[in-house]
Amino acid sequence: MKRILILAVVSLCLGSASAQWDWGGGGEAGGSSGSSGSSGSSGSGSSGSSGTSGSTSPGAGAPKAEAPKLAIPTIGTHYDDAAESHYETPHTVNDGRPGIDQGVVVNYPYLREADAKFKRRVWRRIDTRQKMNKSFTWPKNPITQIIYDLATKGKVMAYWTDSLNRLKTPEDCYKEGSKLVVTQIQNWRNPEDPTDLVDTAFYNIFKWSDVKKFEVMEDWIFDYKHSEFFPRIIAIAPLYEEKYPNGMTYEMPLFWIKMNDLRPTLAKCEVYNRYNDVMRISWDDLFNQYRLFDSYIVKQTDWDDLYIAQKPEFQQDGLAALLEGENIKNDLFIFEHDLWEY
Repeated sequence: MKRILILAVVSLCLGSASAQWDWGGGGEAGGSSGSSGSSGSSGSGSSGSSGTSGSTSPGAGAPKAEAPKLAIPTIGTHYDDAAESHYETPHTVNDGRPGIDQGVVVNYPYLREADAKFKRRVWRRIDTRQKMNKSFTWPKNPITQIIYDLATKGKVMAYWTDSLNRLKTPEDCYKEGSKLVVTQIQNWRNPEDPTDLVDTAFYNIFKWSDVKKFEVMEDWIFDYKHSEFFPRIIAIAPLYEEKYPNGMTYEMPLFWIKMNDLRPTLAKCEVYNRYNDVMRISWDDLFNQYRLFDSYIVKQTDWDDLYIAQKPEFQQDGLAALLEGENIKNDLFIFEHDLWEY
């Protein structure tokens, strides 16, 4: 017992000694940091003297104006969040039928790979300013806001291109489309002279209301088993206008989103029905069931993977590019028509 007590006392003494030794070493480190601090203060004094010398010669050490940086919030991803419903509260008494907020996705009919005897991929443009597409800008529930919010808030996976093989972060989706605007304002140091102007720069943040067009990538598939020729939307992308120094304006995609990732949310989002106020339809019904939109073809699968307007024979003729899109649409119609005998 005495031997155990003696060992405990010795260990306590050694622990206190090591603690004192550690404290002493920290003191030495503190001293060295203090010396570095004093050297830093002397450095600041030298910089102060250089500042004084700079004040004697005005404009010699004036800082250069830097372009502002776009403040991008850290958004993160919320892919596992439940789908949000966007709908208008019905004005009639609820008789027990499920509403839009309880909408679910109706899966596509099963298609065996061996039964898909023909497939052609086309790209379409949907202009929300056309009369047929007025429902896209319905103020109570615009589709532009729904899709833009889903991507910029990290609630669906967004992609850089229509290849759908490289993810785009919500921060990049938020930054896309924002432009650095450089303009001139009156020099605040010389308010008396209105002709004294200085350059100033700021970022024009892109807003969902700036989206005027969508691009849709879809497959036209012939089901050999059921003798059916039908379209299936693969992905969708909102477009924005990008102006280049040569004066040309191009329509660029903000991001691409798979339709299968959008459908759970679109099934809970109401769209304006111009024909019947009682029949409530969702955005999923509009895109994938009824296809109540007007569009024109701008691209199809080809060996050069170019848009129609980018091909050499159509670069200088926009009308010819539109007519070529109509020819592609007519070819699909003739293909289906020739499948039958009358």
